[in-house]
Amino acid sequence: MKNITRTILPLFICIAFAGCVKVKEDLTGQPTSDKFFHNIEDFQSYISGAYAPLFQDNFTFEGDYAFIAEAGAEDIYHRIGRWRGFEELNVKQVSNPDEIVRPLWNGAYSSISISNTLVGLADTSSIDKTLLNPVVGEARFLRALNYFFMVRWFGEVPLLTEKNTIEATSLPQSSVADIYNFIVADLIAAEGFLPAIQTNANKPTKGAASALLAKVYLTMAGFPLNQTAKYALAKDQATKVMNMGIYSLNTNFSDLWNWNNRLTNRELIFTLYANSQSGGGSQLHMVSRPGTNSEQGWGDWGTDKRFYDQFPNGPRKDASFYTTMIDGTNFINTNFANPFVAKYRNAGPRSNFFTGPPASDKADGYSPILRYADVLLIYAEAANQAEGSPSTAAYDAIDKVRVRAGLAKLPTGLSKDDFDKAVLAERNWELAFEHNRWFDLCRRQLVKDALGTWYPQTNITNNNYLLPKPITALQLMKGLRQNPGY
Repeated sequence: MKNITRTILPLFICIAFAGCVKVKEDLTGQPTSDKFFHNIEDFQSYISGAYAPLFQDNFTFEGDYAFIAEAGAEDIYHRIGRWRGFEELNVKQVSNPDEIVRPLWNGAYSSISISNTLVGLADTSSIDKTLLNPVVGEARFLRALNYFFMVRWFGEVPLLTEKNTIEATSLPQSSVADIYNFIVADLIAAEGFLPAIQTNANKPTKGAASALLAKVYLTMAGFPLNQTAKYALAKDQATKVMNMGIYSLNTNFSDLWNWNNRLTNRELIFTLYANSQSGGGSQLHMVSRPGTNSEQGWGDWGTDKRFYDQFPNGPRKDASFYTTMIDGTNFINTNFANPFVAKYRNAGPRSNFFTGPPASDKADGYSPILRYADVLLIYAEAANQAEGSPSTAAYDAIDKVRVRAGLAKLPTGLSKDDFDKAVLAERNWELAFEHNRWFDLCRRQLVKDALGTWYPQTNITNNNYLLPKPITALQLMKGLRQNPGY
């Protein structure tokens, strides 16, 4: 096959963003339509690469960085001095914030780049659309998910698609509204393309697209867009998931975090899974356990004792934290002096769950991104906001979560505002350490109310809601601008 030279389609052009340039290169051996995408298996194989930058030895969600970036909320506490500014709502004091933000940026755009390539090549493929559309739906779901995190972490970012990636260095950053509109369009398409059930638990389903769209609408209803009409859409999307008859709450909260249940759990709607046998793996079990007291982890982050003390007692609290080390030492007497997170501790055979030192620093861990309890709480919040008062259905949704947690049902007759506060508090407890609380505080503009007394030394403003953009990206992309306050 003769060599062909031309401007490349966005394959891995932005895989680390340091290489995000318009280039010409020999395409021999590259996975383009004339060399690789001959059948549906080629497309299926290719899109699997979009998961690796998120949860496979890349530190995005499987280790430190996403958790540290969201440590301004009450649930995450870390002890690493050079990162303290992320937790204390003063990232400006961090000497090298790129250590955290660059992997998040690169990981998301790597996954987006792969999704863009697949969507672009699918448009011109002769493969039967009934076979191809589910893979396209998968790509569009993953692209939407990545942009959803990017716009909440960084605000205005370049909106790279299958049509414009080769112009990445000259593109202006897109408005937050335009990014959200793009996310919505991708998820609506994914809803239509994805199957209701996947044989591979790692892949998104129609329900995952609907649930993520509900969460996107809920976020659009809050800051900075404040499109309050989106509450009704969030309610409708959550209702759609609730009526599917596919998902349900686990009877026991602790079963959610049992590695043996990870593939049969009906509460998990979309989850990132690691595979330690393929050369990658999750490190969540290492970063969230201490290096002392026979634990032999890294102790990068855990939770704040103040958060633990406020957390309602019951089986949910027992399953969310662990306070006694393998050698019997209470957390108060460790060099961390804060409780540890139990949710990610059972990470498969290589993690030696509660039995001794980890067998490996990389295990087959998993991290839920969407689960049914989240959908119920989205419904409760959105219905109350859209309808002006809590309905019986809204009460029922939150009460299912509370009863499973060992709590009493909410008292009836609450005002709209009191019910809203109860739902936001419930999200805080139920979804702790699952990439929710920080974003909830930002979209409802509650950061100062929630954390002002924790960090009185910080002048909390709206500038604190966004992370700084990586220096390398700012240097390479002519249209990119740093966020205010950095």
